[in-house]
Amino acid sequence: MIPPTDSSIHRKDNTVKKRLILYCLPGCFLLSLSSCTVNWFDAQHDVPWWTIAVPLVILAVIGLTSARYSFASKTYVCPKCGQSFTPKWWVITFAVHVNSDRVLKCPHCGKRSFCRLSKGTKE
Repeated sequence: MIPPTDSSIHRKDNTVKKRLILYCLPGCFLLSLSSCTVNWFDAQHDVPWWTIAVPLVILAVIGLTSARYSFASKTYVCPKCGQSFTPKWWVITFAVHVNSDRVLKCPHCGKRSFCRLSKGTKE
């Protein structure tokens, strides 16, 4: 039997994390919507869950759509190898960032680090 490599273990850990996020977040969201009480000028009102959920879904769709068009042509430079690359828009959207620098994985050298926005790309 061949022992598992570090990359296969790491890949398996990422898959487990993604599944946990996929299953837990919607469940937490639904639990938070189960009792919707709104306080309005010292009066409490029970509101249906969909009056809160529908605007949140609409705002999420608008936000992700604007992120898609905003980040579609951004080019970043790897500080390790100096190569320029254009990551997918959802990778840029959900990456840890400080100003325009984002933690991205370089497709050329495979290192994960803070990559700077290329000078030729508009912010």
